[in-house]
Formats: sequence, structure tokens, C-alpha cells
Amino acid sequence: MALHRVISDTQRGEEKTMVLRGYRVTHILPCLADPDKVRAIVELNEEIHEIFPYSNSLLKGCIYNHPAMILTLKKDGKMITLYRRKVTVAREVNANDVQQAMEWLKNLIQETSTKKNQIKPDCSHGVEFKALDIFKLLPGINCKVCDELTCLAFAVQLLAEERSVVRCAPLFSPEYKEKHQLLLEIPRAAGYPVPDIRE
Repeated sequence: MALHRVISDTQRGEEKTMVLRGYRVTHILPCLADPDKVRAIVELNEEIHEIFPYSNSLLKGCIYNHPAMILTLKKDGKMITLYRRKVTVAREVNANDVQQAMEWLKNLIQETSTKKNQIKPDCSHGVEFKALDIFKLLPGINCKVCDELTCLAFAVQLLAEERSVVRCAPLFSPEYKEKHQLLLEIPRAAGYPVPDIRE
């Protein structure tokens, strides 16, 4: 199912305000973290990355990878990841909720752009990962295949960048596919070193 939405706004004033004029929902798929919900991939008509450092400063709890220009934020328990000309939205109930999230994002972009002269841009990572954050994305079966006694101990090693995630063989089995995709995607968005694994 694909949705199409075109948004038009009038530019006013001397300073150009960034506006998300159009977007197209290209994919609606089962959510990786919650199969009862959906995730969406949305293509944008224009690039929006110039606003990321300002949004990162304005909002709380963002994860920002400045070199890659990827900003991840949470809204009402939903995860929204912004790229230059793409957005992914996770943990939505249905396609209508995806559209509402995009309307919220459109307003956020315009509001942030309007106020950016009053905002100090922030290019830091923002949220820092803890061992428990990584542990929640591991199988949690304490199989010792990674040579650690527990999954929590392995998570500590991952956080310290002393082990590679590929040492966790069960994580890459079909049973844990959703978890391993999240474990690769979220830290990479935050700027942590993650191996480029082709599926």
C-alpha cells in the first residue's frame, strides 16, 4: 500500500524557511520491534538534513550521527529516523498513523526552521548507549558462543568496542532476525562502529 501526500506552504519574509512540501510512503511493513504494529519508509521531495543540528538541540533524547546526517528521535513511544531525503517510522498502528506522524514531522521542520536563529546547533550524538540498552537487543540466552558467560557481559564488551557483534552467532539466526536488524541499525544511526553485514 502506498500513500501520496503533497504539502504546499507559502514562503514569507526575507529569510527562507525550510518546508517539507511533499512526501510519498513507499513501503508499509510489519514493525521489527513489535509485529502487531507497522513501520513505514517515506521518500521526501526535498532534502531536510540542514535542520538536523537544530532539531537535535531543540528536542530531548535524540540520537544524531552528524557525518552521516541521520537523526533518530522518539515520539510517544514511536521511533522516527530522518535521513537526507527519506524518513522511516516505526511502531505505528496503521497507515493513517504514519500519515499523522509525517504531518507532525512537517510541522516540526517548519517550526524549527523558523526558530533556528534562536537555536544553537548541536552536532553531538545526544543519547549515549548503556550496556542494558544493548543487552535488550541480544538473544538473552547466555549460550556462551561469544566466549562471555552472559549476554550482559557481551553487551558490556560491545559497548567498549572490544568485541564485534558478529561474535553472537544466535543473533544472526532467523529466530532473532528482528533483534539483530535493530542492533545494527540503531547504534549505526548514533555513530557507533557497526560492521557492514549484507543479508
